[in-house]
Amino acid sequence: MWQMMKVKDLIRDLLNVGEKGANVARIIRSEHTLLELLVQEKIGEQKNERFVQDFKTLADVLVQQIVYHDLSQKFPGIKDSIYGEESNKFTNALGESINVEILSSPAETADLLCKVLNGNEQAANLLAKVVHEDVSYYPEDKIDKMKNLEIKEEDIGIWIDPIDSTAQYIGGEVGIPNNQGFVRHGLQCACVLIGVYSKLTGLPIGGIINQPFASQNPQTGRWLSSCQWGLNLEGCRMFSVTDTPEHITNSHQILLTSASDTVETKDKFSQVYTIHHAAGAGYKLLCVIQGLADAYVLSKNSTFKWDMCAPHAILLSLGGGVISYKSLCELAQNNLSSNKKFVECQIIYSREDNSENLGSKNWCNSDGIVAYRSIEALQRLVSAVKTC
Repeated sequence: MWQMMKVKDLIRDLLNVGEKGANVARIIRSEHTLLELLVQEKIGEQKNERFVQDFKTLADVLVQQIVYHDLSQKFPGIKDSIYGEESNKFTNALGESINVEILSSPAETADLLCKVLNGNEQAANLLAKVVHEDVSYYPEDKIDKMKNLEIKEEDIGIWIDPIDSTAQYIGGEVGIPNNQGFVRHGLQCACVLIGVYSKLTGLPIGGIINQPFASQNPQTGRWLSSCQWGLNLEGCRMFSVTDTPEHITNSHQILLTSASDTVETKDKFSQVYTIHHAAGAGYKLLCVIQGLADAYVLSKNSTFKWDMCAPHAILLSLGGGVISYKSLCELAQNNLSSNKKFVECQIIYSREDNSENLGSKNWCNSDGIVAYRSIEALQRLVSAVKTC
C-alpha cells in the first residue's frame, strides 16, 4: 500500500542529505591523505590515470549513494525511483569491480571503501566516518509553514547530480567574483543537486542546490555551504531565495551561456544582452535563481535531467522555469508569448528525450535549454530572438 509523506519532511531531508554530500566533498579536498590521491594524476611524474580518474568518480558515486541510502531509509516507497548520473559500480586500479554502497556501520563501509582505495585504510576511515554522521542543515523556519501538505511516495521520482562541475572541484582553484557577483570558474561552481519530480506530470516539484564551497573563512580557511531550495506543488510555491543584492542592478542585461556554445547562438543575443560564461550547468542555473543573470541559454544537447531537475523546481517556485532552446525559437517564430504556452513548453523529467539505447545520453536535454527567473525574462528572450 502506498504511503503519504509530509512535504516539509522531504524538503528538510533533502537539505540534510545535501549537506552531508557537501561534507564529503569538503573532506576529500581538505584531508591531506585524500587530496594527494585526488591530485596525483595532475602533478605526479608517475601517474596512474585510471586510478585518479576512478577516484574522481568515487567522490561523485559516494555522494550519490549517500543520497540514495538516506532518502530510502526515510521514505522506503521512493527507493526504486531515485536516479543519478553515476553507476555505483567502481573499478579500482587493480581491475577489481566493486559496488559502492553505504552499509549498516562505519566499519563495514570503511572495509568496502578500503577495497576501492587499494588498501588505503586512513582514507577509507575518514570517508566512512562522515558518511555515517547525522547532519542537521535546517536554517529556516519557512519550511514549517508547509504544515500538513502531503504527497504519495509512489508519485515522485528524484534526480541527483552528486557533484556538478567536477572539473572545477578537482582543480581546486578559488574563483574571483566579477562585478556581477558570480565567478567564471573555481570551487564555487561545484554544486550538489537533488531534484524531485512528479511522475504524473513529469514536472519538477521541489529541489535543493547545495554549494559546498560558497564562502571561505579567511582566518581558518574553512569552507561553508550555501543552500537554496524551492517547492512548487498544488498551488504552494515557496523558496529560500532572498532578494538580489542591492549592488546588482542590471541582471536583466546579463545572459549566461557555455563557452562551448555556438557563435551563432551567442550572436543571436549579443545585441540585447551582455554574454557571460561560467563553469557548470548547475552553477549557471544558480546564478539565474539568485538574480545575478536574467537567463541561461544553451543550444547544445550537453545537459542532462540530473543537471536540471533541482534548479528547475526552484525556478518554478520563483515564477520562472526551463524550456528547450528549440521551444524558444518556435515561440519567437510563431509570435507566441502567453503564460499558458510557456507552461506547456516546460522540460519534463519522467521520460527520456531519446529512445535509441544510448545509455545516459538518452537522458540529455536534446533540444538545448533556456532557464529564466520570471515570465518577463522569458518574454525578453523571445523578443531578442524575433529581432535577429
